[in-house]
Amino acid sequence: MKNRKIRPKAFDYFQSQNNQNKKTFKFKGFFKFLKIFFYTIIFGISLTGCIQSMVVKTSYNPGEALEFYNSKEEITPNYTIFRESKNKDLPGIDIVTKNNNFLVSADNKKVNQEKILNALRKQIKNENAEFGEFSSLIMFQKGENEFEYLKGDKNNEFIFFSSSENSIEQKTNWTEIKIPSPKYFTLKSDKQYFEKLRDVKSLPINTYSFDKSSSENAAISEKIDSYFFNLDNKIPPVNRSYAIFARDVFQVIYNKLILLPQFSQGKLEKAIAEFEQKSGKDVSPEAEKILSGYANLVKKLVFPANFSRIDIQNKTYSWNNNDESAAKNIAFQNKIPAFPIVSWAESWKLGPFYAIFVYPLSKIILWVTASQSLYEWAGWITILSILAVVVFTKIISFIFRFKTIFGQNKQMELQLKKAKIDAKYENYKKNKVMQQRHRQEIVDLYKKNNFSPFSPFSQILVTMPIFIAVWRALQGIPSFKVTYFLGLELAATSYQKLFEGYWIYLPIIIVTVLVQALQQIIPKILNKKKSNRIMNVQENETLKKQQKTQRIVSIIFIFFGVIFQASLQIYWIIGGIWEILQTLGIFYLQKSNFYREKMRPWLERKKWV
Repeated sequence: MKNRKIRPKAFDYFQSQNNQNKKTFKFKGFFKFLKIFFYTIIFGISLTGCIQSMVVKTSYNPGEALEFYNSKEEITPNYTIFRESKNKDLPGIDIVTKNNNFLVSADNKKVNQEKILNALRKQIKNENAEFGEFSSLIMFQKGENEFEYLKGDKNNEFIFFSSSENSIEQKTNWTEIKIPSPKYFTLKSDKQYFEKLRDVKSLPINTYSFDKSSSENAAISEKIDSYFFNLDNKIPPVNRSYAIFARDVFQVIYNKLILLPQFSQGKLEKAIAEFEQKSGKDVSPEAEKILSGYANLVKKLVFPANFSRIDIQNKTYSWNNNDESAAKNIAFQNKIPAFPIVSWAESWKLGPFYAIFVYPLSKIILWVTASQSLYEWAGWITILSILAVVVFTKIISFIFRFKTIFGQNKQMELQLKKAKIDAKYENYKKNKVMQQRHRQEIVDLYKKNNFSPFSPFSQILVTMPIFIAVWRALQGIPSFKVTYFLGLELAATSYQKLFEGYWIYLPIIIVTVLVQALQQIIPKILNKKKSNRIMNVQENETLKKQQKTQRIVSIIFIFFGVIFQASLQIYWIIGGIWEILQTLGIFYLQKSNFYREKMRPWLERKKWV
């Protein structure tokens, strides 16, 4: 025991240091694992979001498909707006496809909106009831921004039906309505109308042909001796509620039609009588004009209302139970089932992508748009909400891309060094040993400069889910679907409108392309001086090959900017301007003494540049 040597404590210094290094190494490894795990989760959620973007249906019509609301009280049903035709050669009533309307956007205090929605809920006999997946509210546009919610003259209830209702009662007093028969449309050579009747199994239409020349079957005009049939008031017991509502819709629109100057005071009835008396020949121009407009309206009502079954013997248009799918549809219902989301918990039904990314963005938009009236601000409030989304998403993106943004100069330098290495081994592509050295030299270059080749990929992982989330959020805001800004329909796809002849969409496409192009070009211009070093031809060619991929990606992004809807293009324009200003700001910041003396040393200590 006396001969035992005591170990000098000086050695503890080295032992503790070693242990500390081991702990530090473990911490770094754990941090790296968390980082990889985080990006893997983000990648998985982003991939899920991309797939869901193709599966989860959206629509440009309010009350349809996926929509976001602040509360259940604000949920809007599907509605159809009719208005007087603006075509002087074809008088009558048209269906309005899109417009700003009082139900969603025009009231600053939302008093009338709440009254209408509450009244609709009371009508379906439950104030807290939802409107269901399918619904139909019939409206009539009086003026530019004046709308009437049509009501029945029997019980003063709205012409409204929801799939959440079990049954409904008749709301209008049904009168005799004469509508053009297949013989009338045959005389007018409207073969398309005949084919539609045949498609919906409108017996006995299927047993006849349009004319003698088209088939061996007898021509339908030979079997019908009247140019006008009555609309049947007898409702079958099967699918009765659907038939009652459809007949109400027909009646209320007909009542509106005969109040128009061209059709009032018995003018429509006289035109029908004249056409029948003269068998459609030598009819007065005024009568022809009235009946042409009337027939045009009938074609828009017969099939959605499903009164398409032809009864030749009784000379009627009846409810068509032969077409089973149409017989179970509400007249003018939404094509895509409504899926309103009002809470974060409900958004989880669509998965983590919608709950984590899409829903928070939709709440920002709803918060801004709910603060003011869309009608009074003439669409500017929607631009303000998009601006709020841009600020929020760009700040989040900047936090995650901080290292990449401030390390762009270093990336450019490494790109040049890598080009030189690639050029050095250009002639040894088939030599495995030299290719191994090539790869090792690049690895050593990245390791020496603390750079990960996956940094650009991680940047995409951050920006891609944000972009998809913004896209889905903008599509799901009901007010955006009916908002016009400087003549642009925000829910419309600009290039499609341009092909339809709406040249007002050309400027936004041009601005989108220019901003996206500048966003890609400006960083290259700013770094051009740094890349103008002495390089031989082979090194220069290698660098061009590397930049070729970047140019292809830039073109793809510009292409996406053209094909999306107008509201998303506005987001791209504002976001692109933000990125340009950010690039210029960081460029001049890095040239300042503050950056060189204080900020850069700190970033280097953190190994961020």
